[in-house]
Amino acid sequence: MVALSGNKNMAAALCLWLAVVSFISHRTSAELRRFEQPTRGDGTLRFLVVGDWGRKGEFNQSQVAFQMGRIGEELDIDFVVSTGDNFYDNGLEGETDPAFVDSFTNIYTAKSLQKQWFSVLGNHDYRGDTVAQMSPALRKIDGRWLCLRSFVVNAEIAELFFVDTTPFVNYYYANPENHVYDWRGVNPSKIYTSIVLRDLESALKESRAKWKIVVGHHAIRSVGHHGDS
Repeated sequence: MVALSGNKNMAAALCLWLAVVSFISHRTSAELRRFEQPTRGDGTLRFLVVGDWGRKGEFNQSQVAFQMGRIGEELDIDFVVSTGDNFYDNGLEGETDPAFVDSFTNIYTAKSLQKQWFSVLGNHDYRGDTVAQMSPALRKIDGRWLCLRSFVVNAEIAELFFVDTTPFVNYYYANPENHVYDWRGVNPSKIYTSIVLRDLESALKESRAKWKIVVGHHAIRSVGHHGDS
């Protein structure tokens, strides 16, 4: 009877584990969300890329924003890409965090920058409320803002594949130091990252765009301070 009871418990535990895995897979395995970005229709595409910027105007953010506005007008850009670390040092505290306006709306004020911004999360964003940063509530505050984990933007001659890279970096799990990371929606990380890679590979294979550009916060190869990832 004890052995039988143990087998039942093991079977129940296995079923529960399979149910959890199935739920996670179903929740994250849907193909990457797609957005259509209108362009000028002449076979050209112009956009700016910026990252590691949300500092309430300090650390040269305001100066860089001014130059972005100048170049954006000169090029007549179609949109802006943000590669993450959107809000220092520890992301946003919530949907009403004034840092959103102080570091975004009130900084990128040039007319040429009043275009759609496509953003992904960086590791500093994961130190705050990631769900808030991706919330539609922020788009009601500033309609330019769009931040999601992983998605695709179709811009006619090019498709941009945005990838949430922070969950791929084991260092943040093993050595969080004094930081608290918001891993909601990405645990277990091995399942999450494998699904992201599968969906990315599928989207790349299906793409018929002339240019395919993958966007993420962490560089695969880099001679910078942080090196490869």
